[in-house]
Amino acid sequence: MNITGIVEQKHVHYKNYLLLLLICLLTYWPLTFNIFSVKNDAIHYFLPYRFNISEAIRNGEWPFWSPYIYLGNPIYGDMQSGVWNPFVWLFSCISRYNITLFHWENLLYIFLAGAGMYKLTNRLTSHPYAALLIAVSYMLSGFMLSGQLINWLASAAFIPFVVHYYTLLLNTARNGYAIKTGIALFLLFTAGYPSFFITTCYILIFLFIFTIVGKLRLKESKTTRWSLFSLQHLLLALVFLGLSLPAIVSYIDLLPYYQRGSGISYTEAAVNSFEWQHFLSILFPSSISATDISSSTDITFRNIYTGIFSLLLLFAFPPKLNCRNILLISLALFAILFSLGNLTPFRRLCYDYLPLMNTFRHPSQARLFLIFAILLLATPGVSQFIKNYSNLQILSKVNLPAITITGIILLLTITAIIQSGIPVYFSHIYNTETTTSIKNIIDNISFSDAVIINGIIQLVFIATFAIWIRRRRRRKIWVFSFLWIGNLFIMSQLTLPSTFVGKTTPREINTLINHSPTGYPTEGLKNTISENSKNATDDFNKIALSYFYNKKIGISKTVNSPSFLQQQEQFIKNELLYNYIASFPVAYIADQTLSLKDSNQLRTKDSCHYAITDTVLVTDKTCDNLNKAQIIKLSANKFEIETEMNRPGFLVLTQNYNHNWKATVDERPAMVYKTNLSFMGIGLATGKHKIIFEFSPINTIKAIWVMCSTIFILLLLGTVSLVRQSKAPTTD
Repeated sequence: MNITGIVEQKHVHYKNYLLLLLICLLTYWPLTFNIFSVKNDAIHYFLPYRFNISEAIRNGEWPFWSPYIYLGNPIYGDMQSGVWNPFVWLFSCISRYNITLFHWENLLYIFLAGAGMYKLTNRLTSHPYAALLIAVSYMLSGFMLSGQLINWLASAAFIPFVVHYYTLLLNTARNGYAIKTGIALFLLFTAGYPSFFITTCYILIFLFIFTIVGKLRLKESKTTRWSLFSLQHLLLALVFLGLSLPAIVSYIDLLPYYQRGSGISYTEAAVNSFEWQHFLSILFPSSISATDISSSTDITFRNIYTGIFSLLLLFAFPPKLNCRNILLISLALFAILFSLGNLTPFRRLCYDYLPLMNTFRHPSQARLFLIFAILLLATPGVSQFIKNYSNLQILSKVNLPAITITGIILLLTITAIIQSGIPVYFSHIYNTETTTSIKNIIDNISFSDAVIINGIIQLVFIATFAIWIRRRRRRKIWVFSFLWIGNLFIMSQLTLPSTFVGKTTPREINTLINHSPTGYPTEGLKNTISENSKNATDDFNKIALSYFYNKKIGISKTVNSPSFLQQQEQFIKNELLYNYIASFPVAYIADQTLSLKDSNQLRTKDSCHYAITDTVLVTDKTCDNLNKAQIIKLSANKFEIETEMNRPGFLVLTQNYNHNWKATVDERPAMVYKTNLSFMGIGLATGKHKIIFEFSPINTIKAIWVMCSTIFILLLLGTVSLVRQSKAPTTD
């Protein structure tokens, strides 16, 4: 291709990327224009963790620890916190995290999902127009509209890039694709949800084996440079491991401490399985939010909509049974069987026999791979239709069977609902006081209402498409594209309010967050933990627990974390100890230490201060409360405490114990003991002391140096490659 053709092709791609961005921003307008906020887990878990990560980064520290989350949390090892996500680092450098920044991160992943799907489908079809429509379908699919968990969106964003670059590597055996696959896998690993990374790795392993078997069957063993093939996969692994090593080391480091570290039961693994009635969402997407639908599956796991026109063209132009399509059909079948959970034995077999398949919940997440496979299977038909839309023979394949059968299905479904006698057309909503709000109407829609409204809208689009087909001379392809995108946009607006956003405005959330002090102040740490926790749940649906933000270390039995510490759970369940610790400041001096079996002594009303340890460390029975402790400075990973000891005692710091905590007393190392089931303490002699607790995960820090070295090498290689390309001669 000459230079003019390359420039024109790139211009088309850039224009399509901009169009994808515009569609993304307009479709998800509540986030774009800060009209409504995301809700549920997005507010209760992801936003506060990102806020604490950004506070550490802006304080010039690695976000290993947060002193404010659940009485101290090792967020560096939480797989879903975003600590090792480079996009979180970037956004944290821009500003401390608030809901606006969080919304833009969501939008970024949605756009990247479209961009990745565009790259992949454009390579498969060599037709940017068809690739654009498939990319829009992916970006506005039922999975993307589910929202709430930002790492789901990140997974959907990077899976197309991983598949794109890895299949290129298998087909062309170029080092650049090995590097790009490694980078894409790193982003999927650190930004996405663990189950998607695990499943994607199985897909890559299957593609690897399938490719090797194919080469051997075609007797390419003599012509294939197996050493080069192996070295490129080694390069891929080295790039991934070099970038991901801090995350891998951190996750392994935390596994012994948190609840799901050793796997989960099959009952937990089958939670939120896809149910048969949710297959209706492929035609009637807003039926997933019907108030009268009977389902044990959360609303965010029900939608598989890909657009009515992708299904029409998939039916009109069935994919040929070549190797690629057989693999995609297999992927779709895997996704269906897996997502159904207990309805088939497939999820159980994966749980029992495939490594790491016993570590995550929500089988319905696999529907992302179903949507992915359906759209790729539809891609050749879309490309064929667009290339030949003026050909009457091509149009007849769509016009007669596809439109007719789809229309009949829609009409029969609507008729069945009407004839069933189920109340329809918002009859139950108009009797409420919430009819003025479109969001309230959508949130309270019945199943029959949803099916009828969705069905009528689909029929209108199909009828318009049929009319367009019959306009032989004035038929314009942009009209078809408008119908395709318009259908996806309208159907997205019927589901977005109930799945993605709540009723709280971002301004309310940002106002609360902006009132939180900057840095790591020590004000309020002389108060008891109970005092710091007053009104902690007043704005729970807006910012979760208030002490995640207000820089007052608080206590609560409200938990929403996939990596909640086992020891913290034991502490919460011990009502006596829980109330006792809540009555002290974050740092206090215990006059005596007790074993757990003697903890009933905490019920006594004497003046003694106690701490629970495995070994009794302080036996002096004197209790005059003259020993004093005060936190004089703290940061994300460090506490500085000054004490005045009238007699030997035991300093308790109510921050969760972890083997990476190190302590010094007057600059000399001190032994850190696990205290009060979950926290830390050290013994102190008489006199004044300066104590420093510092969280320092040495192995993770070493891994960070490896990551930085890998980034430097990749930047150097990228610069050299760009220089070579700029000096390469061009051909006309």
